[in-house]
Amino acid sequence: MKKLLLFLRDPPLWFAAVQWALTLLFVGGSIAAVARGVRAVWADAVYALAALSLGYGVYLAVRLAPRMKADVVRRAARHAVTYSFFSDYGFRTQAFSLLSFVLNAGYALVHLVLAVLWRSVWYGALAGYYFLLGALRGGVLAAGRRAGRRADGDAQALLGMKWRIYRACGGALLLLEIALAAFVTQTVMFGRPQTPSLVMAIASAAYTFYRVVLSVVQLHKVRKTGDPLLQSLRNINFSNALVALFALQITLVAVTGENDSAMRFLNIAMGFFVCVLVIALGIYMIVRAQTWLHRQKEESDVQG
Repeated sequence: MKKLLLFLRDPPLWFAAVQWALTLLFVGGSIAAVARGVRAVWADAVYALAALSLGYGVYLAVRLAPRMKADVVRRAARHAVTYSFFSDYGFRTQAFSLLSFVLNAGYALVHLVLAVLWRSVWYGALAGYYFLLGALRGGVLAAGRRAGRRADGDAQALLGMKWRIYRACGGALLLLEIALAAFVTQTVMFGRPQTPSLVMAIASAAYTFYRVVLSVVQLHKVRKTGDPLLQSLRNINFSNALVALFALQITLVAVTGENDSAMRFLNIAMGFFVCVLVIALGIYMIVRAQTWLHRQKEESDVQG
């Protein structure tokens, strides 16, 4: 019994993988039983197994995380690209930004298709915003690569170019606010999407969860790097998360059919808050970058 407890406390990775697979199976069975309204002894057993397995799975994830990370990093070190991904946070952030660019484009395309099929101004405005935001993210990534080539190893010159990209990104966010304001305005006027969809509500919830988690993780880590280019990408993701939250709220209100004065006021307040925050973020980026560049110019003039 003691050996079994010691094994369960610190099992090998293959056992953890099997246990996590069983957890998914038990949780899936529980959801299916609830959806079908099953009332039986075996269903109660599945619920209990799902709860126990989920709790033990969380314990294993916390317990084995350092070992798994060390093993992944060791294997990744065999290849230059994967080693950079795990060892260089800046490289990893840009890689995730590229992935975000692809996901954002796909999500925007879905909204565009729905706008055409359902003749929905709401989905059309949201598609336009996501397309513009994706273009901005792609532009920052491309500008960062060009800056690296132009700097040719000069770290100070590269930093200056990154601050200019940061300033331009702030200005672009202000321009993008026009599209966002149009989206918010038509939402307030029409109240909700013209064709409520439960599938889109679920997709919007998943997309919003991904965006919010990514923004929260980047908020602290990117600040420590002091890299203006990474901070530009972080701020774009933050703006994206804000609009995704607003869009999710509108979608849920539409699906539930609630469109009373309280919900209308909540939509107006949330839209106004998002607009003001994005405007403040763009202004802050411009002022911060301009201050840094002006200070560097003064120092160069003194030294010259």
